[in-house]
Amino acid sequence: MKNFEVREINDSIINKYLYYKNLFVNRKYSSHKRMIKKIDHYQWWFQKQKKRKSLLIFKEKKLIYISTADHFKFKNYNFVHSGLISCLPETNLFDLLKAIKLQNEYLNKLKKKYCFITVDLKNKVLMQHWKYFGYSLLQRKNIFYNYVRKFLKVGKNYKIFYRKV
Repeated sequence: MKNFEVREINDSIINKYLYYKNLFVNRKYSSHKRMIKKIDHYQWWFQKQKKRKSLLIFKEKKLIYISTADHFKFKNYNFVHSGLISCLPETNLFDLLKAIKLQNEYLNKLKKKYCFITVDLKNKVLMQHWKYFGYSLLQRKNIFYNYVRKFLKVGKNYKIFYRKV
């Protein structure tokens, strides 16, 4: 993808990562809407961030998104919770869809995993676009439903979508 680049994350971005997480555009549709304190962020970074696969997405050498993939297990199943963190206070639909496409290139390399995304019902854009990336709505009758909802700590104002890779 011309003018787009993906790089691995490293510890040098720890403070910028917190700044991006606390941007209103990210908290608006997040299940954790409060500002994250530095001490809480540092503790998470050094204890749990290593379980997360994060990729930096650049457009024309400017960081626009951080792609996240949290890996976890349920019984004999391997799961991934995928998300995007905007690095800009405002984004456009083209860049968002391009970032999702780049994120899915990473996810498509995984084998025998179920990938989940959570979407706030108020997020009209993502509520309309999840199907174009091969996701299906996680129904209440699905064996993963209760575990995933509880593990991801999402309320009833969120829909969970999944796909097998």
